[in-house]
Amino acid sequence: MLAAALCFGTAVGQQPPASACDFDGFDMNAKLAEVSKPTTAYYNCTGKKCLSMSLKASDSVVISRSEGDWTCGYLSSNKGSAQGWVRSQDIRVTQAERNPSLGAWIGTWAQGENRITLEHTKAPGALSLDGQAFWHGGRDNVHEGSIAGEVSPTGNRVHYEEGSVESCTVDLALIGNYILANDNNRCGGMNVRFWGVWRRPRTPAR
Repeated sequence: MLAAALCFGTAVGQQPPASACDFDGFDMNAKLAEVSKPTTAYYNCTGKKCLSMSLKASDSVVISRSEGDWTCGYLSSNKGSAQGWVRSQDIRVTQAERNPSLGAWIGTWAQGENRITLEHTKAPGALSLDGQAFWHGGRDNVHEGSIAGEVSPTGNRVHYEEGSVESCTVDLALIGNYILANDNNRCGGMNVRFWGVWRRPRTPAR
């Protein structure tokens, strides 16, 4: 799965591995890392050419595997996201709190224009979950998906389901300042996913 990465060009200098960095879905035990210093990552590599993606410190990487001096992962920045290669020395693993407080979940989490909001409820240990996700096709064709319900965290995990075997399910893992999400691809219209890395929207500088 490849989201729109808006910062790109032709890779120069040291080249990433020739093998493709691609994977389908997230293992909820996956390690999440942060970029430790500004760097350039590479994706969509064909032959000796790749597209480049500028990452800055604190951007997130969901680690898939390592090959030599490079890490293959899901790269996420405020300009887009993609599966690609980043130098292992330029990222550091983010440690997850195994039993975060209920308050650590509270707020609105963003992935591009998509949103997941978690709020307190009157029920002890429970949260209200509400989310929307979109996929834009050609000719102004927009597909939408939504999730809404009450969930109860177990450790740093939340599981949401709509009831029947064929219905939407979403799993969330709170890791530091990020939520890592996976779904069963049944939570909306064509190509609509809650899959990926979510973060609280940054406050614009004044």
